[in-house]
Amino acid sequence: MILTKQFLNEKFPTCGLDESLKFRRAKELDSYDVFISYSWHDRAFAYKVVKLLENCRYTVYIDYNDLKLDRSNVSEDTAKHLVEKMKKCKGLLYLYSPSSSVSKWCPWEVGVFSGIKNFRCANLPIIDKDGEEYKNQEYLDLYPYIDYEKTEKTGNYEFWVCESETRYAPLNYWLNNGRLLEH
Repeated sequence: MILTKQFLNEKFPTCGLDESLKFRRAKELDSYDVFISYSWHDRAFAYKVVKLLENCRYTVYIDYNDLKLDRSNVSEDTAKHLVEKMKKCKGLLYLYSPSSSVSKWCPWEVGVFSGIKNFRCANLPIIDKDGEEYKNQEYLDLYPYIDYEKTEKTGNYEFWVCESETRYAPLNYWLNNGRLLEH
């Protein structure tokens, strides 16, 4: 399923905007599975996506957890710091929404990460409710999209990187191997 705001709100009903504004500060790691690129306007949903990823045992870099970043003073040092964090991540997940499409940082992050990590980026669309289609920006068609489904073996939810109905892989496989599987 493509993640919806409705699903995220149902999964984490007590995790609203107020809680997400109290962002916890995570311990800095030497490496991360994913770098989250998101619009600040979507921060409450980004927080919920991070919780889902962590529930699936992924390590996540997201800027609101970074003690060394000062959002009130964006500079060349900010960009250099984000590039250093990107180098520590296996892949980038771009939380796509109408807000991210007008963000100044989201496209920059995808472009820089693509250059650093050989296009290891995926589009994670967030729509309002089931049944809605998303129309992403043209350049995002370069990247696979993220789906969130139960696995047949365990019945647990997992993130899947998909190019088509026959070309996909679990997120962990894609992060470690850089390719999708033909089914």
